[in-house]
Amino acid sequence: MNTIETTRNIFVGVDIQNDFVDGSLAVNEGEEVIAPANKIAAAVRESGGQAVWTRDWHPASTPHFNNWPVHCVADSDGAVFHPDLAVTSNDVVLSKGTEQTDGYSGWEGVGPNGETLETIIAPNRDRVRVFIGGLATDYCVKATALDIAEHFKDEPRVSAYLIRDAVRAVELNAGDGQAALDAMNEAKVLAISSEQAVHMIEETAK
Repeated sequence: MNTIETTRNIFVGVDIQNDFVDGSLAVNEGEEVIAPANKIAAAVRESGGQAVWTRDWHPASTPHFNNWPVHCVADSDGAVFHPDLAVTSNDVVLSKGTEQTDGYSGWEGVGPNGETLETIIAPNRDRVRVFIGGLATDYCVKATALDIAEHFKDEPRVSAYLIRDAVRAVELNAGDGQAALDAMNEAKVLAISSEQAVHMIEETAK
């Protein structure tokens, strides 16, 4: 029987949209996640892996807006990916929060051809490394990372990494960002830098 032969890299860029960068629900220093996200996505593509972008894609009326300013309404300018984000035609875009849910986790996102994080990450016979960045650390990034960790906790071929310099927190309450980092660490989502991630990905491609 053949053993695992390849390592597949996936980058999940969470909600790097106009409203979260400089719009109605802007995250402090949100624009700082764009450069490292672009760098990791490019390295993943070069390695033959898959870049995935999640986006809030809310209806105009949703209970979600009882708790947050109106943001990322489907087809609005605020819901568009930030113009500096390098999204390519071969990347997969997953839309979430499309009905009456909060849509924090990218796990509930669905792509144009029915893709989900579950189907994209499923290891088959590969070893899979999932790199996660985006906005915001204490909400959608955390929810996405924890769902990935939970669903693949019994699958040793899947490992997840949080890119520390590619995330920023809302911090509604002091310490929320650190609490999110702690929760992800406890779930065995390893925090690394974008430089470390790119090095790992480039080693795979050799």
